[in-house]
Amino acid sequence: MQPLSGWYSRYPSSWCRRAVLLLPRSTVSRALLAVAARVPSAPSSMATSAQSVPAKDAGDAGAVSSTESSGWTLPFFVRVILLGSEGQGVLMERLADSWDLPFFVYPARFDVEKVCNDVRAAVARDSNDAYFSVNGDLFGAYAEIGPPPKRDAGVASLLLMECHGDQLRPSDKYSWKDAAGVAELLAGVKDRTVRQALEIVSTLLSGDSACVAALLVDPRFRLGWFDKATVWLTSLVTAMGATICGRVVQTDVSVSSTILKIDSTAGVLYLKAAALGSREVELTQTVASLFPDDTLQVVGSSRDLKCFASRAFSPLPDKKDLATIALLLGRLQLGSLCRLDDLRAGGFLERGPMALAAEMRRWVNDDLLRRWFGHPDRYARLDKYVPHLVNMCGLLANSNIPLMLVHGDVSPRNVGLAAGDRPGQPILFDWEFACIGHPFCDWHELHGKVSKEDRQAYLQLFANYGEAHGLEALYDAGRTLGWCMKMWSVLEQARQCDMEVFSSHADAFLLFWERALESLMDVSPPGVPKDVGPKWRFL
Repeated sequence: MQPLSGWYSRYPSSWCRRAVLLLPRSTVSRALLAVAARVPSAPSSMATSAQSVPAKDAGDAGAVSSTESSGWTLPFFVRVILLGSEGQGVLMERLADSWDLPFFVYPARFDVEKVCNDVRAAVARDSNDAYFSVNGDLFGAYAEIGPPPKRDAGVASLLLMECHGDQLRPSDKYSWKDAAGVAELLAGVKDRTVRQALEIVSTLLSGDSACVAALLVDPRFRLGWFDKATVWLTSLVTAMGATICGRVVQTDVSVSSTILKIDSTAGVLYLKAAALGSREVELTQTVASLFPDDTLQVVGSSRDLKCFASRAFSPLPDKKDLATIALLLGRLQLGSLCRLDDLRAGGFLERGPMALAAEMRRWVNDDLLRRWFGHPDRYARLDKYVPHLVNMCGLLANSNIPLMLVHGDVSPRNVGLAAGDRPGQPILFDWEFACIGHPFCDWHELHGKVSKEDRQAYLQLFANYGEAHGLEALYDAGRTLGWCMKMWSVLEQARQCDMEVFSSHADAFLLFWERALESLMDVSPPGVPKDVGPKWRFL
């Protein structure tokens, strides 16, 4: 998301219906900017160094926390849903004159490992071997006014969590509430956020398996998933002839993925499970088999868990060394021309410029997008500018440059250095948005970060397909349409698995739309009217 940490909303409702609209206008702008920063323009990174510090996304476009990216310091208000393993109900915290779910406040974007440790310290002091995992955030990106006396504007999260290793024996300030008890609390709740959270709890305690399955559409969010993933990952280490050093630890969870790590005598391994509707596992395996020197070293995968495991790698030491990224990208793209049939057989979809044009035409009459944009004037901008973006598709389609491998989310956060038998070799990872398409679409995030000289060195690799001036025009079209390619993928995933109360997919789509228009205005093709808004991010 971001559904912030990797960009986005996981779920079916749109930003325009959020409670943020109840906040003062200036607060709304700040909160929306912060939430947008969480959405990954991409998914959470798989892993970074052998010291096991996973890269964070955000997405969005991404690799920083909401407060870092927006310049504001907004707190995160985290409520935790812990269900009793023996049917006790849900754990509630006793306040002075009321009850609430276990509640934690963080000054900025929280770390999953820290939340798990804080929950253990707060609610399970007498459960010596207990540890916790986060199934998922059921709210998505949601602005909230915090508790008194400060009443700060912040971001609310509702984490469904699970206890492992020992029976949960809560400390005195916490008690179990069954479905009837939660219903009684709901009858008297006035706080909007608490009510929203308790309504979700009521569904989880309802005993209606169909309703629960409809709420937790993605298997990653269901109770028991972490244990299954742990068994698979530890079995993989054992099968490699290595010894496990410590337990499996969760390092990240977002709308796009869940990441676990384990240390062993064979080194640190990371498990990445992709969201329902994502093809990242399949695509990563395909790239790893066809271009092993250019991506993660995949050591195993599970179709049932929709995950793969890979060896740890090092972060790119100098994020400004973008020349390396540009040349790696160009070499990989051109090298894929002789492997297109293998890419197709490995799950890569062909999404050329005209296929994108056809997809964008469908956006101007789409009920889901109308809900996401909210106000008709915001949706009208889609109708206004899609024809001009379609014209750009025609420009690319009429060029001599063939379709080839497209990563879909190239940025420094998705580039690392291989370890093991390939130390220091630059690699690309996070293939969630990958396809077979026009190569210049991979420049939507790199543009403005890479020097003119490095960009020209990249374009020179395509000199056989056109003159320099013509390539620059194609480049401008490609780096604009790259945002639209990403919007296509986000919309596709949302239709399959949009489970958050406040959709991170919606946030990601709308954020990428603003980026596409910014690029279109920058390129300024003939006949394109000036964009006067209203812009989604600042309403």
